[in-house]
Amino acid sequence: SPYNSVPVLSIAALTFSLGYCIVVWDRIPFATTNLNVALVGMKSSADVLLVGFAMMIVAFVWTIVSTIAFLGVYDHFLDKDSEEGFSNSYTWLGISVYMGLFISYIWTLNVIMNVVHVTVAGVVGSWWSTPEYYTSCCTNVCRGHFGRAITESFGSICFGSLVVPPLSWLQNIAHMCSHYNIKPQPISIPISEHSSHDVGSMMGDKSVKSDMSAASFFPQPSSSFDDVVRYFNDFGFTHIALYREGFVSSSEKATEVFKARSWLGIVTDPIIPHVLTIISLFITLSSGCFGLVVEEFDGYSFTNFKKPTSTAFLIGCCIGMVLSSVCLKVVASSVNTVLVCFSTAPYAFKYYHPVLSNEMRASWGGIWLDELVQVENTF
Repeated sequence: SPYNSVPVLSIAALTFSLGYCIVVWDRIPFATTNLNVALVGMKSSADVLLVGFAMMIVAFVWTIVSTIAFLGVYDHFLDKDSEEGFSNSYTWLGISVYMGLFISYIWTLNVIMNVVHVTVAGVVGSWWSTPEYYTSCCTNVCRGHFGRAITESFGSICFGSLVVPPLSWLQNIAHMCSHYNIKPQPISIPISEHSSHDVGSMMGDKSVKSDMSAASFFPQPSSSFDDVVRYFNDFGFTHIALYREGFVSSSEKATEVFKARSWLGIVTDPIIPHVLTIISLFITLSSGCFGLVVEEFDGYSFTNFKKPTSTAFLIGCCIGMVLSSVCLKVVASSVNTVLVCFSTAPYAFKYYHPVLSNEMRASWGGIWLDELVQVENTF
């Protein structure tokens, strides 16, 4: 019986979760601080959640439309003259059409999610440096960023949504096939070299002790795709919202800032993305089980295929995956925005949000140049 596999899968999921927690246990406080700041920025305006729910509806409608189109194409290629009855004849034309429908669906779904990304990045970026303009709901800031995301920045979003996903998959595969290139050097630099310059968010360590930032101990993966991903990455969407530039230049500038800070390892730390993926997977499987229950006990038939139970489970999983991906994109984009803003405007963050800034600095470690100057002035 298929129901016997439920406890087995539950035990396997629990074992995997416990094992993953043990592996990343020492990095959980660091990721928790970043996630906490991101959630506080999200809660600064309820409009962010409204945008997320609205785009969930758009993604759901797009999924229904794409499913109807796929079924129509499937019916078109049915071989009605077959001796075995209706059978699907696989031709190069049919395969090309199926692939085109699949690419169109995935591309549009990524565009929907990245519109959410750009909108949330703009809202969190504004909260980061100008929180006095915010109210709890119906702010002009959110409407403005959402309007720019679907108008003047829409071309960059579409281009990035087409290029980034396949490159990210290829880069992840390349990283799994190669060893990590660990770079344990500290990111700090002597204060005497930069005391008369605008150092931005650069950290400094004046001592010769091993007082290094936590960022310097994160593995910095390297592969043949890194030079390409430099111009096409998720942080480019954040820069689009903050600086209103093209996608390629935004991605390149984001990478250059992280590279100058030696933060390439820390901003690619996979703890938060992995947690969000696990949550999305749980929602996906729960939706599939709900569809299975409706098919089995309510007597409702989703399709007239030969295997209604499997089809009901698959349809439920697809709906849950789409909706959870769009919803959790709000959190992922907020975390990315926190990383970008912390690398470019840490002093504004310390001025407007001193408590959160102190928490992040304590979590990230190291000694900051403005703190060194304050200490020196006391002597």
